[in-house]
Amino acid sequence: MIHLRRLFGTAWAIYGLMIFFSLLLAFFPFYLIILGLLPSNRYKPVIWFNHHVFPRLFFTLVGIRIRVHNSQILEKNQQYILVSNHRTAIDFMANTLAFPNVYKYLAKKELTKVPFLGFVIKKLCVLVDRTSTASRAKSLEWMKRSFSEGYSLFFYPEGTRNRGNQPLGVFYSGAFRLAQELQIPIAVMTLQNVHRRNGSGSSLRLWPGILHIRWSGIIVPTSATTHAILMEQTRNLMLRDLMDDRSGDALDQIPVGMDS
Repeated sequence: MIHLRRLFGTAWAIYGLMIFFSLLLAFFPFYLIILGLLPSNRYKPVIWFNHHVFPRLFFTLVGIRIRVHNSQILEKNQQYILVSNHRTAIDFMANTLAFPNVYKYLAKKELTKVPFLGFVIKKLCVLVDRTSTASRAKSLEWMKRSFSEGYSLFFYPEGTRNRGNQPLGVFYSGAFRLAQELQIPIAVMTLQNVHRRNGSGSSLRLWPGILHIRWSGIIVPTSATTHAILMEQTRNLMLRDLMDDRSGDALDQIPVGMDS
C-alpha cells in the first residue's frame, strides 16, 4: 500500500509539473507584453494575478483544496512582514493564496535559470546572492523601498526548504531585524500539513487533498523588543501549530464551516 501511494505520488507530481509549466507557457505572452511595457511601479495587477489566479488554477487542476484558518486576525489595510515555514516546492503558491492582498519577496538568483519562470522572477523580485554581502545589502534597500510603496514583505525565516527531520530549520534574523527597524507587525503563517500534499523537501511527490494553512498570530514589535525575541516568538507560534498536525490526517476532518 505504501509503495502504491509513493508510485501515485510520483506520477501525480510529474502531472503537476506538466500543469505548472503548461500554465506558465500559456500565460507567458501576457507576462512578456505587460512586463515589457509597464514601468516597474505599475506591476501590482500582475503581482495580484500571480498571487490569486495562477496558483488557484494550478491547485484546482491538481486536486488540492486550500483551507485557510484564522485569517480574521489580519487587518485589511495593514502592511506586514509575512513569515512562513518552508518545506516543499508548492509552498510559494500556497502562501500567496493565504494572504488576501499582495506582497513582494526576495528570490534566489538560481531561480532565474528556470525556463519562462526566470523572466518573471527577474521582473517582479529582487535577486539575492547569499554569498555576497553587497547583494544582501542591496536586497534590504529594495525591501524598504517596496514597503514605502505600500507592499507587505514576505520572508522564509529558514532561508531555504527544510529538508531535515525537525519541524523547523534554523531561522535567519533578516526578517526580524527589518520588522524591528521599521516597526512593522509580523504576521505568522504556518503551512500545517503541506508535507502530506508534496512530500519531503527533496522528494518528487504530490497528492490531491486538503492543504491547511493557519495564521498563527500577529507579533507587534516595540522599541524594547529585540529581533532575537521576535524570532523566538515567531518560532514558538509555528511550532505550536505544526504540533497540531502530529496526529496524522486529523486536520482533514475539520468541518468546512470552521474554516476562516
